[in-house]
Amino acid sequence: MSTNLIISILATSVLFTIFKFFEKYKVVSLNAIIVNYLIASALAFVIPEETKPLSYILEQTWFPVSIFLGFLFVVLFQIMAYSSQKIDISTTTIANKITFIFPTIMGIILFNEPWSFLKLIGFGIAVASIILSAENRRKFPKKRAYFILLILFLGGGFLESLLSYSQQRLINRSDTSVFFGYLFLFAFVFGLIIFFWRSSKGESKISKKDFLWGIILGIPNYFSMYFLLESLKDLHSSVVFPIANMGVILCSTLLSVLLFHEKLSKKKLLAVFSSIVAILLISFHDIF
Repeated sequence: MSTNLIISILATSVLFTIFKFFEKYKVVSLNAIIVNYLIASALAFVIPEETKPLSYILEQTWFPVSIFLGFLFVVLFQIMAYSSQKIDISTTTIANKITFIFPTIMGIILFNEPWSFLKLIGFGIAVASIILSAENRRKFPKKRAYFILLILFLGGGFLESLLSYSQQRLINRSDTSVFFGYLFLFAFVFGLIIFFWRSSKGESKISKKDFLWGIILGIPNYFSMYFLLESLKDLHSSVVFPIANMGVILCSTLLSVLLFHEKLSKKKLLAVFSSIVAILLISFHDIF
């Protein structure tokens, strides 16, 4: 497993852990997310040693993709929030995390990435661990809920597949950070549009508390996405995305136990064990 992928998993786990503080401190999620995109975009433009002129950016094939992905980031977040509130958090989690199937299949078919029966078994165990990791399930959703979850599932899968394709076919090795800079910038712009639309209806403004947590959120958000794409330079997408999802489940669970003293049920422990097995099978399938 590459160092880039490990950093991405850790950063994503920290990101999910930060979300757990939102309810405690009554942070408005949308407001913090908008600020987070601004911070993540700023980091993407500041960290790289080489700056790129706008004329260069406009000529790149990935530029229109960054606009579309920025739009997808905001829209899918809103659908995810709605699904969590109206349907079920655990069901939404499954629809969100199981999207690794799309870039995995695309990598094997489109990029001729290697596969084996052990790797396929690892994928199956990964899906099982995701389902096991979701707890507190409510009543099974109705027809309208199916439609919302289908959008979340297909949209998330398309987003991850497009990210994988962009890294392998569109983005130069030196452009990864600036690509995310514009992606997050456009996500910020689309988020502002939603914010002003909600403000016109009398909903809450951005408070100092929302701004502060947005800054805290933006730092791991940038590094999680940047190092995820960096890991695709060294590993196949059919390895990166399953391991990333399993790793996040594992690390997030450990952080919940350490920071929030959450007790693990037998079901959750089985999910953690399954995640470890899936990671081992997918990572080292060619050794066994």
